Amino acid sequence: MNQLRRLDWSYLYAFLGEVTLALTFVFYIAIARVLGPEEYGIFAAAIALAAILSLFIQFGFPTLINREVAANPIEGPKSTMGFLLLEVLTSIPVLVVLLPLALLLGYQGDGLIICYLAVLSEVARAAKMTLRGTFKGMGWFRAESIAVAIERTATVVIAIAVLFGTKNLIWVMASVVIVRFLDVLGVVYYLNRKLNIWSTLSFNNCLESLKIAYPFAVSGILWILFYQIDLVMIKGMGFNEEAGLYSASYRLLEIFSSLPRVILYVIFTRLARYHANEPEKVPEQIYKATRVLLGGVLPIILVAVCLQKPLVQMVYGAKYIGSIPSLSILLPSLSVSMFGALTQRFLQATGREKTLPKILLITTLTNIAINFILIPRLGGMGAALATLISEIVLCGIGLLIMFRDGYKRVTKRLYAIVLCGLIATGSPSLMLMGLSPVVGIGLMITSLVTILFLFRRQQFLA
Repeated sequence: MNQLRRLDWSYLYAFLGEVTLALTFVFYIAIARVLGPEEYGIFAAAIALAAILSLFIQFGFPTLINREVAANPIEGPKSTMGFLLLEVLTSIPVLVVLLPLALLLGYQGDGLIICYLAVLSEVARAAKMTLRGTFKGMGWFRAESIAVAIERTATVVIAIAVLFGTKNLIWVMASVVIVRFLDVLGVVYYLNRKLNIWSTLSFNNCLESLKIAYPFAVSGILWILFYQIDLVMIKGMGFNEEAGLYSASYRLLEIFSSLPRVILYVIFTRLARYHANEPEKVPEQIYKATRVLLGGVLPIILVAVCLQKPLVQMVYGAKYIGSIPSLSILLPSLSVSMFGALTQRFLQATGREKTLPKILLITTLTNIAINFILIPRLGGMGAALATLISEIVLCGIGLLIMFRDGYKRVTKRLYAIVLCGLIATGSPSLMLMGLSPVVGIGLMITSLVTILFLFRRQQFLA
């Protein structure tokens, strides 16, 4: 019984909240199967464009409120409603700019309406993300997981019912918008009963909040641009069916990427809290995050890479078999991206968020440049290669900054662990491309044994 009390249930509650992402995944599968690759590609590209624009709406407030509440649980929550108001204001120019942007990308008629509905749904999602930041900052991961589960369940059930009833994307997206806004109102009501989420609003206060949030906003915009630009560029270059295939592989990747995201939700709150109150314990939190990433995420990535072909056939069907080449690159890239995300969370939690925009700008420009070169030649596989290369650049620069900040031994271990993790998870894909199974299995085993050697606690924290 005492051992159960000592267990950290925060990771479990955060995981249960992210498990409901599978419902969204089911929603995307339903749209793909009902509407087919071409129309699904239009829908997926609209969602990708809305996801990019959503970061202009969020303006970094979800991450900022998380850090502020974690560092000061008494005063931090009072900024919640002020941040929500600012998000409403930032959504106005986004909705204005959307029209010429969507027309430039070739959206007309129903496609244009779908784009607007997708962005409106992101307005509600931005508000929910900010409210979730307050939950996480308080350490209320159980309550947050329940709030997320209610929203996603209601959204997916109602949207799928509308999909099968109408087979019309406009009505489907309209139902998503309505359900999300109603959910935000419910969560605001709940938080208002538990905490003081109001503060005096003035022009100066709003301007000061925008200045503080600016580095988070720029980082978030570059981050989502980095991840969503591939699909938008594939669609913009006229590869509609290829966009659908790449989106299918990317949606599979999102399911597995939710696992490290769960860990980083918790570790970000811990890093912010310990940096504000006990900074000497920050390396210990980095070790714990790395331990959970390696023990809980890396084996699952490895299994997914080995089973990627039957996974695609089971989920999407034989007509999406063309998504396997890009998926065989995207899945191993997750072993790098999860540590790149860890370095970003570290910088944000420790008050060095101003360094992130430069890092992400370099990474995003690298991704765009490689996409321009590879997409016309290789399609979705070229976009996946661009993502992998950019992930390596992002993680490498982030670890270099940590090294220069004094975490030298920790950083050296992480460099080696990331390299070994990429080799281990990439070996099955290389075997699918023709690498000798003996060589591939040998590389995999050697890399995993090396990771176990590198990750001894005394060595890692010496």
